[in-house]
Amino acid sequence: MQFDLHEIWAKTDPYQSILTHSTLSGIVAQVIARHMIAPGTLHGLSDALSCSTEKAINWIGYLVSLHDIGKIEGQFQYRWPAMREKMDQQGLKPDFPDPEPIRHEKTTCRCLRERIWREVPNRSMAKFYANLLEAHHQGKSGKEGERQNQFWNTLQEELEYQMRIQFLHSETVWLPDLDKKDRGSAGALLLGILILSDWIASSDYFAQAETWFCQPDAQEHAVHLAKTFLTISGLESQPAEWEQEFHQVWPSISREGMRGLQAETEMLFEQARERISVVLLEAPMGEGKTEAGIYAALQMARQWGKYGFYVGLPTAATSNQMVGRMRTFLQMHHASEPVRLLHSMAWLNDEGQPSFCPDFDTEEERYAWRWLLPVRRGLLGSYAVGTVDQAMMSVLLVKYGVLRLLGLAEKALIIDELHSYDVYMSEILHRLLEWCKVLEIPVVLLSATLPPEKKTQMLSAYTAQSIPSGYPAVTAITESGKVLVRTIHRTEKRQTVSVTLCPILHQAEQIAAYAKELVQGGGCMCILLNTVQQAQETFQALKAIGFDGELLLFHARFPAEQRDQIEQRCIRLFGKEKSMRPQRAILVATQVVEQSLDVDFDLMMTAIAPIDLVLQRLGRMFRHQDTPRPPHITVPNLYVLVPDLSEQFGADGFVYPTCLLQQSIHLLEQYRSIHIPEDLPVLVTRGYDPQAAPPEELSSWMEHLIEDQVKAAVSGNYLIHEPGKGYSPIKESEKIQFDDLESTSYLSAKTRLGEPTVRIALLPPERFEYFCKKGEKHGGRTVLSVVSKEEAREILKSSVSVRAKLLHSGNPDVLFGRRLLEGVQIYPAVIDKDGNMQYTQINGTEIIVNKELGVTFKDGDVSESIV
Repeated sequence: MQFDLHEIWAKTDPYQSILTHSTLSGIVAQVIARHMIAPGTLHGLSDALSCSTEKAINWIGYLVSLHDIGKIEGQFQYRWPAMREKMDQQGLKPDFPDPEPIRHEKTTCRCLRERIWREVPNRSMAKFYANLLEAHHQGKSGKEGERQNQFWNTLQEELEYQMRIQFLHSETVWLPDLDKKDRGSAGALLLGILILSDWIASSDYFAQAETWFCQPDAQEHAVHLAKTFLTISGLESQPAEWEQEFHQVWPSISREGMRGLQAETEMLFEQARERISVVLLEAPMGEGKTEAGIYAALQMARQWGKYGFYVGLPTAATSNQMVGRMRTFLQMHHASEPVRLLHSMAWLNDEGQPSFCPDFDTEEERYAWRWLLPVRRGLLGSYAVGTVDQAMMSVLLVKYGVLRLLGLAEKALIIDELHSYDVYMSEILHRLLEWCKVLEIPVVLLSATLPPEKKTQMLSAYTAQSIPSGYPAVTAITESGKVLVRTIHRTEKRQTVSVTLCPILHQAEQIAAYAKELVQGGGCMCILLNTVQQAQETFQALKAIGFDGELLLFHARFPAEQRDQIEQRCIRLFGKEKSMRPQRAILVATQVVEQSLDVDFDLMMTAIAPIDLVLQRLGRMFRHQDTPRPPHITVPNLYVLVPDLSEQFGADGFVYPTCLLQQSIHLLEQYRSIHIPEDLPVLVTRGYDPQAAPPEELSSWMEHLIEDQVKAAVSGNYLIHEPGKGYSPIKESEKIQFDDLESTSYLSAKTRLGEPTVRIALLPPERFEYFCKKGEKHGGRTVLSVVSKEEAREILKSSVSVRAKLLHSGNPDVLFGRRLLEGVQIYPAVIDKDGNMQYTQINGTEIIVNKELGVTFKDGDVSESIV
C-alpha cells in the first residue's frame, strides 16, 4: 500500500493535497496574526498563551495546520471517485460505507485528543484545543470516522510531525497552558483565525497551489498571496496615530469652543492612571456626544493597542447618516482605510464599497463568499458604521458569529442610543459587554436618557462596585474595575419645553386638523406616531383636509429606494443645511426619526410613549441654534397625544407596555414644563419606578416586570456562554441555532424580540419574466442566484421587509433569491393606473405597494398595514 501525503486529498476541484492545504492554512494563519490582528490583541493573546509574540504566531500556524487532519481517514477519502478507485485497487476499501455523514472535524478532534497529543502534560489543554479544531465547521451533524486503522493513523501522525517541524521548529509537541479565565477569549480569537485561514487557503487565490507548492520559493509565494488577499480585501490592519488633545482630533472645535461634555471627556483621559475599559457618556441632545464618543474611542484604542472603530446604531437609517459624518472625519485626518457601512441593505446605498470578492472551493463556500462580500467583511476591517445588531450577533448562537468577535477585537466599539434598547436586547448587549471586557475591546456607550437600572446592568459587566448617580456625566471604568465619574456642570443646551396633553390619540382627523392649525402661521412640525398604520391614516387625513404646505410620510415599510429618498429629503428639508427649509411643513413619521437622525423641528406632536422616548423625541425640536423660527414660535412646545377617558391605548399598548405609557401620562400631568437638563434624570428614574405609580396600577406593573423576566430568559436561549465558561461553540458546535446569512431575517429578528420578517420585492411583469428565465429549479423552488450587481441592486431597491406570517408559503409564482439576493422573495406585480403594484397570494390576500403610503396587506374589505 503506497500512499503518501501528496496523494491524500483535501480539496478536489482543483486538487489540493492534505499536505499542501494544511501547510497553506498554517501560513495564512501566521499572515493574519502578523498583518490583520491589532498589536494589542496579539499581545493579549500571547500573554494568555504565556509565550512571546513570535512563538505565539508560530504556534497559531501549527494549530491551524492540523484542522483537517481528520480527512486522512478511509471512509472520508473513499468519497472522491478518483481516490475510491485507487483504494479499491490497493485493498483499502472501508469495512462498511456508513450512510451517516462522516464529519472529518470530529475525526480531527478524536485523533489529536486521544492519540497524537496523548503524551502532553496537560490533558485538559489537549481536549480544549482539539475541541476548538472540531468547531471550524459549525452547526454540522454526523459521526467521526473509523477508529482503528494503522495505515491511516500512521499518515495522520506523519502530517502532524511535518507540521510540528514546519511551524514549531521542534521535535516535541508543545501545547500552551491557558488559565481558565483566558479560555473564552483565547478560544474565540483562535477559532476566528482558524475559520478565516481555512477559507482564504481554499479561495481561488490558491487554486493552483498544488502545481507550485513544490518549488523552492513556495512558502514565500504563499505569504505574498496571503498578504495580497488581506490588502485587496481590506482586512489588513491600518495603523493610525491619533492626537491626544480633543481640538486636534476635532480641528473644527477650538479649545474655547469645547462643550462641557467634551472638556470633561478630555480631562478623563488626561488624569486617568490606568487603561479605561468602558466609558458611558450621558447628556441631553445637542451636547456633542458623537464627537466626545469618537474621541474617547480613539484614546482607548491607543491605550489598548487597537486600530479603528465600529459605530453601532439602532437603525439602518441612522447608520446611513452617520457613515457620511465618519467618512468626512477620516478624510480630514487623511486616513487610508475607508469607512464601511454595515447593515443588510448597506451595499445598495453605499456606492463606495469595493467589489473584491473571491471564489472558494470549500464545503462552506456559501458562507465564505458571503463573509468576504464588502458589506460583511467591513466588520473585520478597521472602520465601520452600522446597526448595533451586527455587533450583537457576535454573542448569539449563530454560524461563524466568532468572526464578528474577531473583527470587534481589532477596534473600539461605540454603541449609540443605549436607552433605545428593550430588556430583550439589553440582555444580549450585556453579554456582548462581558465578552468585550475579556477580549480587551474598549467600549463607548452614548445615551441622552438612561434609566438607572439599565446603567447599572450594563456597567456590571466591568465592575462589582456601585455606580454613583449623576447627570449629565461621564462615567468610566478602568481595567482594574475602578469607577470614575466626572459630572458635567456646564451644558450647552438649557431650555424649557412646554407640554400639552391632547386626548385625541388614534383620531386621525382631529390630529390632522389640530396640526394644520398649529402651523397655519408657518413652522415645521413632526407628528411622530407609534405604528405605521396610524401614520398612514394621519397622512391621508392631512391630505383630505387640504393641507397645502410641505407634507411627507416616513416609515420603515417603504421599498428600499423610496425609503432612502424620503430619508434624504427629510435631512435636506429639516437638517443642518437651512437653505431648503420650508416655511410650513408637516412630517408624519414613526420611530425612524426618533433616533440619531440630525433633524430639527419647530413643533413636535408625539403619541404617548415611555418617558425616556418622549424626552428623546422632544430632542428633535429646537435642536439647532441657527434654525430660523417663525415669529409666533419662540419656545419649544411638545404636544403629546393620549387616549381620552373612554379609550384604551390600543395598538400603542402592543408596541410599549401599558404601565410605562400610563406612567408617562402621570408624569407629564405633573411636569407641564420640562427643564432641560435638570428634569431629565428625575423623569427617567420615576418613569421606570413602580413605586411612583398609583396603587391601582401595581398589578399592571407586576405583569410588565414578569414579562421583562420572560424576555430576558428568552434572549438567554440564543446566547453563547459568558466568557468564564469558554466560547460555547467550541464545545457545542452542533447546538448553533441560526444561519449567519443575515438577510434570512429570522436570525436578525433574534437580536430584537419580535416576529420573524422576510424581505420581499414586487416587480413589473416584464422584469419578473426576465429574471424567471435566469432562475433554476432547486428543491421544488425556483431559485435566482446568477445576477449581476446591477440586477441585484434593481431588485433590492424595490424590496421591503414584512412580517413572515403575512406571506403564504404556497404561492406558486415566487423567485427565491440566493447569493447577492440571499433571503429575498420576488413576486410578479400587477400595476394599476396610478403606478401602484399589487400581488394576490394563493389565499386571496393582496400585497399592495402604494406609492404614497408604502406596503399594506388587504384581505377582502379589510386592510392590515404593517406595523
